[in-house]
Amino acid sequence: MDTQMGNMVLDGQEKRENMLLGIIGALAGVLLGAVLWVILGQVGFIAGIAGYAIVFCGMKGYGMLGRVLSKKGIVICILLSIVAVVGAEMVSLAIIAFNELNEVYGITLGDAFRLLPDLMKEPELAGAVAKDLIIGYALSIWASYSSVKSIWRNTGAR
Repeated sequence: MDTQMGNMVLDGQEKRENMLLGIIGALAGVLLGAVLWVILGQVGFIAGIAGYAIVFCGMKGYGMLGRVLSKKGIVICILLSIVAVVGAEMVSLAIIAFNELNEVYGITLGDAFRLLPDLMKEPELAGAVAKDLIIGYALSIWASYSSVKSIWRNTGAR
């Protein structure tokens, strides 16, 4: 995968970057990776591969629509990935709340999302979410660091 991203960067040196389309592509990519995070979260896993997928898909999407993956693009993708991990964790929590409360109270998934701020006021739950995020970020960094570093070096002076 590193080679594919590196080739995209090298092949795109003659092309002009389209940052707006790149950001749209990165958003689509991180959302795709976030879906994997949510799916794995529903079966009880926090995996570095999901964090890596968020970062990789974000950079791939940026490069595909933005035509060139520059260092600015990499930074944008990493920032979007950080936000996507939190978003994916919140979606996972809402789905869990829905599954638990739907049977008893008949709530909808929308109701579960609206309950999130109140649920996060519970110290035990907030602590569990914080722990999941810390572990998730650590595994994401561990899984994607070498790839991002390699791609960063291949971008040259852009």
